Amino acid sequence: MRPVVFNGHAGWLHDAEGGEGVVLCNPAGHEAMWLHQAIRHLAIYLASRGVPVLRFDYLGTGDSADTGDWLRPAQWAAEAADAVNYLKREAGVERVSLAGFRFGATVAALAAMLTSVESLVMLAPVVSMRLFMREMGVLHQTWREKARISSADALPPSGAHDIFGHRFSEAGLQALRDLDLCKLETPPVRRVLIAHSGLRDGSANLAEHWSAQGLDVTSIGFDNYFQTLQPPWLTETPDTTLRSIADWFARDAAPRTQPAPAPGSVPPVLMLQGAVESPRRIGDGRLFGVLCEPAPHRGPQGHGSVLLIANTGATHHVGDGRFGVELARQVAQLGHASLRIDADGIGESLGATHTRVAGQTAYGAIAADLSHAANWLVDQGYDHVVVVGICAGAYAGLRAATLNPAVRGLVLVNPASFLLPEDCTIQGATQRPRGSPRAHLRSMIRAAKWSQVVRGEVQLRPVLRTMWRHALAQAQAAIATVSRDTLYTSTPNHQVRTMFKRLDASGVRVRLVFSLEDHSLDEFYMYFGIGGRSLRRMPYVKALVFPGMDHEVLNRGAREHVLAACHAVLSEVPGALEADGAHGALSGSTADPAAGDSATAAALAAQTAAVTAAASHEALDLNVSMSSKLSSFGKQV
Repeated sequence: MRPVVFNGHAGWLHDAEGGEGVVLCNPAGHEAMWLHQAIRHLAIYLASRGVPVLRFDYLGTGDSADTGDWLRPAQWAAEAADAVNYLKREAGVERVSLAGFRFGATVAALAAMLTSVESLVMLAPVVSMRLFMREMGVLHQTWREKARISSADALPPSGAHDIFGHRFSEAGLQALRDLDLCKLETPPVRRVLIAHSGLRDGSANLAEHWSAQGLDVTSIGFDNYFQTLQPPWLTETPDTTLRSIADWFARDAAPRTQPAPAPGSVPPVLMLQGAVESPRRIGDGRLFGVLCEPAPHRGPQGHGSVLLIANTGATHHVGDGRFGVELARQVAQLGHASLRIDADGIGESLGATHTRVAGQTAYGAIAADLSHAANWLVDQGYDHVVVVGICAGAYAGLRAATLNPAVRGLVLVNPASFLLPEDCTIQGATQRPRGSPRAHLRSMIRAAKWSQVVRGEVQLRPVLRTMWRHALAQAQAAIATVSRDTLYTSTPNHQVRTMFKRLDASGVRVRLVFSLEDHSLDEFYMYFGIGGRSLRRMPYVKALVFPGMDHEVLNRGAREHVLAACHAVLSEVPGALEADGAHGALSGSTADPAAGDSATAAALAAQTAAVTAAASHEALDLNVSMSSKLSSFGKQV
């Protein structure tokens, strides 16, 4: 497979020798993130049977160009039709079919009415948009309540509609609200395959309706549907279903009548407003990344500070809610390059070809891959690598900094942990004991909670275990400060503090960013004391707690704080390194590249500066003025 760019779209072309190709249409929003692995595997299975495949991102989604506005899914069918024409030209095929998962299947059916298509494959299709949008609304509301995001913190601008971090146009959704495939004209295709989820989603009615209209419709079961439509760290590849679909295509695929065009030798480049992006294979080709550099007039190319964006859990490099892409392009507007990466076994990496459950990737391997990517960036001429990660990406970034002195800055957002076994996997970390003393203390003053204990509805054992773990950690820390006994200096508490002391002594700039309700904040307090008092002797390690931020940073208001933290570290590292001499002589200019004459860059820089200034008022800064802020925070606890 090779990366391609066409009409602002980023995609992948899986070359094969057959004469009939397939365009794969992505689902909408978070489901595109969740089903990415299944979509890639379907493309691999098709190509292995001689069927050329194109998978691509709609404008405003994935790695494709931004639309300048909110997402308008009603336009995606026209983009899919454009992709059909591109595949015909690029792969030299005369016949093309369409396939898609969930809303991607709906897009495929609509696109089949706009261009000549041979066949349709629809996996758990969205038949009724009204039902689909109701389902998405309930899921989004449930997430918001669980994440304790208030209506004020999650309020989108007028005319917009947010679903799990993806911002849709309200008018664009309204244009599709009454869409029902059973009520539309039958698509002019030779045959259709529908993989049914087993739910009452209308797909059985659709198969019956189209069959009555004379279409050759084949129905199969979507095995492991519920295991497939899961967050990336839980999703399992539905091999049986995907292989059946690939076989169905291959049985009737037309042979090639003309030689396939030779692929171009020039790597694809996506030109954006204020940035230039290019897909890259890192080092030996195991890892994949997208290098996003400022447009030439925005700042110097190939040196200075660079942001390395780690995978959030097993989500591919686009990031939950497309935050990885948005962050990279905003950083480019400020004059800094970035590399959003897929560790081996995740996303578009080489190892993901054979991975059925990406969540079984070990943290040690992810950290080693981040270290490898940091070395690659240094080889490209960048002087200072700053790693940003959320949850699992934050922990992997922390471990990478201990492995590689090329990492000079860290932005760690809600880290999954501070200390895990080397072979611990993403899934394994979620199974480790976890609890919140703050939440337990709040519960202890509620009579209703004690009534649940008396009735046996709530167990005290997990509460006592959590409180004991935190109390023991604080006691060990106190003893370790006055004792050199290895019994205490080998404790997890001592190991974590020592790790951060070494990073601080090396001049590594660290920003710890926490959600107010996140479990990672409790672990932070366990290792560094309430308010992070142990950080006072580490001038380069700073911590902030933001109310209104969720764990995965799907809430768009919280993203501004992460951007501000990244910009602060990227701007701080070069000058700090010169002062400290921590990284030797610097090559290239250390001037702030954001100080150009671009109005857009200046506006974004001003906005970021404003967010940074506002953070001192909105956040609990755990390094400065702790007494007053902890006083009010203690009342909340």
